Amino acid sequence: EPGDFRSVVRRGDKCVTNHLIGYRIVAPGARVGIIVTSKCGNAVVRNTIRRRTRAIAKSLIESGRLEGDIVFRFRCEGSVPDFESLERDLAECSVRWSA
Repeated sequence: EPGDFRSVVRRGDKCVTNHLIGYRIVAPGARVGIIVTSKCGNAVVRNTIRRRTRAIAKSLIESGRLEGDIVFRFRCEGSVPDFESLERDLAECSVRWSA
């Protein structure tokens, strides 16, 4: 729901990394929203970022390291993140939010 995205972005705990800004509200379960703007590239590039993020988030959720309502907004100023960078950024947010 777009309204859910908005409330998480407005009220959530913020985590800023090289490639993304993460927002999280503590909630039962885990829901992840992904925002990739056209600044990140064409549809193929944006969908690749979404797919990779979804896969990494799923593994973090299954291992219990990520929970709540989460929105990841990508900032692709010039460089598109590779899989390892995405993994590092999402892990950094999960560690920061668990503290």
